Amino acid sequence: MSSKSGKGATRREFIRQSVAAGAAAGMVLGQSAASAPRVVAGRVIGANDRINIGLIGCGGRGRWVVQNMFVPANANTALVAACDIWKKRQEEYPGEAEKAYGLKPKMYADYRKLLEDPDVDAVLIATPDHLHCGQATAAVLAGKHVYVEKPLASVLADLPELNKCYETVKASKMAVQMGTQGVSSPGARAIKQFIADKKMGQLFRVESSESTLTPYWVNYKGPQTEAETDWPAFLGPRPMRPFDAHMHACWMGYYELSSGAIGGWMSHFINAVHFVTGCGMPVSATAWGGRYECGDDPRCTCPDQLVVMLDYADGFHTQFTSHFGSCIDAEMTRWMFQKGVIKSGFGHDLANPVASTEGCIRKFTEEKLLDTDPPYPGPEHAKNWFDCIRNGNQPNANIEFGYMHAIAVLLGDQAYVQKRKVTFDPATREIKTP
Repeated sequence: MSSKSGKGATRREFIRQSVAAGAAAGMVLGQSAASAPRVVAGRVIGANDRINIGLIGCGGRGRWVVQNMFVPANANTALVAACDIWKKRQEEYPGEAEKAYGLKPKMYADYRKLLEDPDVDAVLIATPDHLHCGQATAAVLAGKHVYVEKPLASVLADLPELNKCYETVKASKMAVQMGTQGVSSPGARAIKQFIADKKMGQLFRVESSESTLTPYWVNYKGPQTEAETDWPAFLGPRPMRPFDAHMHACWMGYYELSSGAIGGWMSHFINAVHFVTGCGMPVSATAWGGRYECGDDPRCTCPDQLVVMLDYADGFHTQFTSHFGSCIDAEMTRWMFQKGVIKSGFGHDLANPVASTEGCIRKFTEEKLLDTDPPYPGPEHAKNWFDCIRNGNQPNANIEFGYMHAIAVLLGDQAYVQKRKVTFDPATREIKTP
């Protein structure tokens, strides 16, 4: 059913009421660090010591990161433990992991048990979005270094855990890396330097688009019965409800658990913007979206058409667009300046950016910012994390960047849900409706 018929109105009203209740309860971002929990010190890992990794969430993304980012990083690491609530993955993944790392990891059904394992130095968290903050916080408190997939927070209901996660990480010495690998790419560094050199004047607009023919959440598979999984663990901080096999598998398309492309894709784009510009927090957001793509699953509630605009006090604004049903402009980002434009890939891989005077003069010239086209940045991003675990430095996508992309996502989420402009107050660290 199309959004034109009012589908989702009841849910929007429920969320509006929740927002009001949250504001009344003082749900603010960035509480005093004095209230941060005590963090256990992790094992000191020398330059030549092996880093023992635990994987929390053995779905497609977690397995892909291990195989295509961690292993190719060639950084003296080993996957010694893994955890998943789906019994099928508990049975199948150890053998798959053995082929990648040469050893069979210990398998857990409860991530808390994995965090108690003294052999684990660091964890990769690749679970559903609504579990990221709580699990990252628990891992840091247990003295584990953390690589956590984006988004760090997806909807307003995640705000209390986001706040706690930020404070906990800041109070620790753990290396915490967001799964926004685009910031570790040569393309991102080249755009950052280009902006710093002011080669085309002031940056005033960044627009980006990412989409596919059908919503990415419609084809995922999962357990068909409650006996095959741990349903309460899957729901985590969300309210208890009867087992739903489709929600378990296709959670990315359910607004109860995710903000869809806002958290899933805009987080990549906006994190790249924050990295290359060195900007402050977004000031405000407006958004539009709905369900129009005929191939979308009617059981899902996330919008398949979406536009989010963010305003920054640094003098520029951004526009993120996702339009399932068409791949036009997918993987596209345009950085607009007074005297020209840079075209690059999407935030997860900016590729080899091209600068030109297009849009400012009729006959324009183009110039690639890099001499050669760079490889996919995933292994470099993983190695950056591993290096920081050993040397104590801050990763390229540390908790500050995670916090900022989460604020941007929450602003976009609330602008879409409330169908009005929302703002971020840096003094009180609140998301407000003017």
